[in-house]
Amino acid sequence: MDRAMKMVGGLVVLAGMVVPDRVAAEPYLAIRTGLKCAACHTNRSGGGMRTGFGSIYGQTTLPWRKGEYLSPKIAEFLTIGLDLRMKASGTFKETSPRTSLDLDEAQAYVEARLIKDRVALYLDQTVGPNRAVARELFALIEKLPANGYVKAGKILLPFGLRLKDDDEFIRGVTGFNYDTPDQGVELGIEPGPLSVALAITNGSQGASENDDGKQATATATFIDSRFRVGVSASRNSAEQGDRDVVGGFGGFQVGPASFMGEFDYISDVSGREQLVGFVEGDVLIRQGLNGKVTYGWFDRNTAVDEDDRYRMRFGLEAFPNPFIELSAFYILEKNIPQATDDLDRLELELRLFF
Repeated sequence: MDRAMKMVGGLVVLAGMVVPDRVAAEPYLAIRTGLKCAACHTNRSGGGMRTGFGSIYGQTTLPWRKGEYLSPKIAEFLTIGLDLRMKASGTFKETSPRTSLDLDEAQAYVEARLIKDRVALYLDQTVGPNRAVARELFALIEKLPANGYVKAGKILLPFGLRLKDDDEFIRGVTGFNYDTPDQGVELGIEPGPLSVALAITNGSQGASENDDGKQATATATFIDSRFRVGVSASRNSAEQGDRDVVGGFGGFQVGPASFMGEFDYISDVSGREQLVGFVEGDVLIRQGLNGKVTYGWFDRNTAVDEDDRYRMRFGLEAFPNPFIELSAFYILEKNIPQATDDLDRLELELRLFF
């Protein structure tokens, strides 16, 4: 409990320091606009291909300079999209400096509307850098009672904040990230300010099923034009034992600044208990230029003292023209007690999106 209180205190202090935006899967954009994920993404639980509204926003509102609108529709029933990200990074350790150039992300999206506004086939395809594989592939049925929907196929699980950065502890440690889709069914309803989703999947992260255990993952969010708050829970039942993850998340906006955070508890099959937390502050410096500060925290075992890790990012994101994003971040990663390795680095990114 003392560690949890220290974590909460640290998040509050950081939030207070940040006061003086981004499309794609960054959830702070939803906090800023007061909209649900489904407003900008075909995937009702967020991430991936942009809807018509999301595409218009990305071309006309987000960048410094507006361009002529280019529709992602190639036919009345067929829509495409893409995300391509190049990253250059370098460390500052004098004994073993390292620089690298990487194709960090290459995604292609296709949506085929079989029945207008009601039935669609959706593909989120990874085309690089290492292999070609379907990240998501599902049938989507919409316009059900209570603004409900059903997805069936290979899906990303609905848990917490769907950040694009899978290196954050709330993504990598919990296991709910872009590298861990699973096969199953997701049901959701979105009446009024509420958004509720429940997924029943194999619990094998997309691999072949090898037992009769299943994973149940659920999230519920209350959304207001000024703030949102939500809870998530998941249990993955397997022969060797259960893995439970529960947590809460939320965010709010104050003028040009927006804040969000998440705190999760993890109990794995060995009985080990872990805690992870995250907070982010964003400020709209001017149209097309966003300042960002994040803080992530990970207690690897609550029964062991001083085994924490933390990760901080400071940087800018610029959208000079439609379809183009440039970003620069300084990243600090430390163990407690402090590790001898210097993990600090600078990352520069070029992203094309459509």
